[in-house]
Amino acid sequence: MKRHSAFIALLFLAMAIPACGPGFPIMTGEQEKFMNDVDRLVKDNEELKRKVAVLEGSGGLSSLRTEVDGLKRSLAESNIGLDKLRQDMAFVRGAVEEGTHEKEEILDAVRAADTNSADLVSRLAAIESSVRSVQDGLASMEVSQQYNDSRFSELKDEVAALNKQALMLEQAVAGARTEAAGLKEGAEGPGGAEDLYNKGFRETTAKDYSSAIQSFQKFLSAHPEHKLAGNAQYWLGEIYYAKGDMEMAILEFDKALKKYPGSEKTPASLLKQAFAFEKLGAKKEARVLLQEVIQKYPKSGEAGLARKRLDALK
Repeated sequence: MKRHSAFIALLFLAMAIPACGPGFPIMTGEQEKFMNDVDRLVKDNEELKRKVAVLEGSGGLSSLRTEVDGLKRSLAESNIGLDKLRQDMAFVRGAVEEGTHEKEEILDAVRAADTNSADLVSRLAAIESSVRSVQDGLASMEVSQQYNDSRFSELKDEVAALNKQALMLEQAVAGARTEAAGLKEGAEGPGGAEDLYNKGFRETTAKDYSSAIQSFQKFLSAHPEHKLAGNAQYWLGEIYYAKGDMEMAILEFDKALKKYPGSEKTPASLLKQAFAFEKLGAKKEARVLLQEVIQKYPKSGEAGLARKRLDALK
């Protein structure tokens, strides 16, 4: 449209200029240039007209409008879809935030569970350690008990063997006792028995144990029913105890208990027999004998000693 208006203006200007036009066969350079420009503008105008006609004839503008309308509808639909997408994004964002909160709560619960689990594991380890300690203690006690049982069984066998030997000796001596009885009574006189006992006692206090053993055995062989026989038998056990021969001490004390149960030395014999067992490591048997002293002779001095020793053995 602008080009069309400019063309009309230029044509009018050309007609108004006096030196131009067909009545002027000779043109100046400027007039010739002007005419060329006019021709060019006329050609451009014609070309534009042709293009406009092509566009209008082929329905190009209508098609463009239709296409533009379609684009507008598409744009509107896109805006609707974009709004929906924004709503969905907001919903998803809310869901993510809620899920994050739940995740934090779950992580807190897991951390608390881990802490409790570690505490339980620590307590379980302590309990297992205590159980192992108790089991070790029980195993040690069982081994000690087995040793004591074995040792006690051996001692019983030894005592039985010694008893058998003693019985054989007593039988061998019995014959000689009868033959020597008359001679002894004659040699010792009325006070011979007590003199022999006192001799053995003096030898004992003087630690002449070999002589003391012979004196007491001689006394017991000649006077087995004498009132001092229980004492003599007790001192034989004391002599072997002093010598450190605990097996023989146990045997002699056992004779004192069995042959002279009414002797004043019976509580002492039972107590020293317990001490001898303890010296041999038989603490279980020693405790049994010590308790027997307390039960049978609770008011005796030996009962007090037995209580003290029992406390020491616990």
